[in-house]
Amino acid sequence: MKKSTTTLLAMGILASCSVAATETKSNMWDGIQLDGYDSIEAKPNMWDGIEMPGYGLVSTDSFDSLRDVGGFGDVMMASPESVSSMKRSRVLTGFEYEEYVYVNAPSQLFQSFIFADGSTKISDNFRLAYVLKETHKYRGSNKVSEGNALLTTELMPRYEKWVNENFNFAVEFGYEKVTGFEESTRYQITPELNFSLGKHFLHLNLESGYWDEEKAMFYETEPLYVYRLNDWINIGSKFLYHEDKNDFAWTEMAIKPLVQFRFDNNLYLELRYELGETEIFDGTGYDYSNYALYTEIPVNDTISLLADLAYRDHKQRNGNQYTWGDKEGVFAKVGIIWTF
Repeated sequence: MKKSTTTLLAMGILASCSVAATETKSNMWDGIQLDGYDSIEAKPNMWDGIEMPGYGLVSTDSFDSLRDVGGFGDVMMASPESVSSMKRSRVLTGFEYEEYVYVNAPSQLFQSFIFADGSTKISDNFRLAYVLKETHKYRGSNKVSEGNALLTTELMPRYEKWVNENFNFAVEFGYEKVTGFEESTRYQITPELNFSLGKHFLHLNLESGYWDEEKAMFYETEPLYVYRLNDWINIGSKFLYHEDKNDFAWTEMAIKPLVQFRFDNNLYLELRYELGETEIFDGTGYDYSNYALYTEIPVNDTISLLADLAYRDHKQRNGNQYTWGDKEGVFAKVGIIWTF
């Protein structure tokens, strides 16, 4: 491939890369095409894990250790109590909206129907996480459909083991299959360590993955530290590092300070700021600031309402005539969490 075409493809991909993730990895960014130029559908999976890395990971209903570390889908300290005395499943059903407006390119809109995003505890040491969602992509001010919907299916079996009341470890295996306007397959393994020492909580992980279509590895780590200020406020921070070993060789780094509140009525609120940067092989990239709010509102012992909102401001760095310029984005996820 000629150098100019490679640069064009890389710039198109970079323009849609953004953070806050979560930590979820849905392939919804694949296949964006510039008018008059080649499609980047030949480079699938480049959009995974950028926005909200970590979504879809195992969480738990029990808050006997450090309560509510992170929002839905983020790592929480597992409970050492018997599986017979706690609910086994925690599942989200809902709707996700994500839109970006670019200075030099048509806007991009993604709407997802989340059928199931959660996990079920099978035994004291085994849990199965899963995601099933359908994504529709639209382009431009007239919201023109990009074609067939994208169906994402993820299965993530997980082994977790308590060593003592202050420490546990886990290993999660992941399989993701995407069909529709893009086809892709991904595999990953993620070992993790969790420490709970008094008012301190520390989570360490290292995800290693392989994208079949890319024939390339990727690596990601997102350690989390939380300090319990008092019975209803936690403060902490995450640090994200992501690296892809494909042709575009993009990396991402971010720091994410956060404050968590648990009120008397069990309402949960998290405020988060994310400061980071992305870069690909030729030095172009984005510097970004993301502002996020996450809340869970309990209705009863079985049902809670979820709202996850974010505003994203991305400033282009080392751009050229092929890049899409600065961009602004909004993200919203709403739904119902079922525990049973």
